[in-house]
This record gives sequence, C-alpha cells and structure tokens, in this order.
Amino acid sequence: MQIDEYNKQAVEVLLTDADLALALTELEDVRGNKEILENTIVSAYRNYIDLVRRSRPLIMSDGDLIAFQRKLDRLSGCLHFFGVSVFPRAT
Repeated sequence: MQIDEYNKQAVEVLLTDADLALALTELEDVRGNKEILENTIVSAYRNYIDLVRRSRPLIMSDGDLIAFQRKLDRLSGCLHFFGVSVFPRAT
C-alpha cells in the first residue's frame, strides 16, 4: 500500500471519529443527571484534543479539511456552551 493510500484511509477514519465524537455530545433529557453531563464534557474535550493531534500529520483535500474544521468547530461550540475552552489561555 502506498503512503497516499494510508493517508487517505487515515483521513477517512479521522472524519468518522469526528462524527462519532459529535454524536456523543448530543444529549437529550440528561440535564438532571450531573454525572452523565460531566462525563460527556470530559469525553468531548479529550476527543477534541485527540482529533486535533491526529490531524496534524495528515494531508487533506480542501473538502476534507473544510469538513473536518466544521466538525471541530461544532465540538468546540458544544464545549464552549458548557464553559470549557479548547484554546490555551494566555498567561
């Protein structure tokens, strides 16, 4: 298998994993369950960091990059809604 094919497969897996990470943030009727909510937020944060880390060495087409960034933006927005910043704080 050529490097291009490995990269293409890795991009496909990354996009699929981003979809799964977003699906895990879709909570309904759990507002009263603090433990589930906290676990979801922690999981979403970890998933965001992992997706960014895994995307760095990949070469993506413009379309894949736009799709991936939109997914990251949605995940970041979800975290922001719950008061979690995914951007490093300035010290």
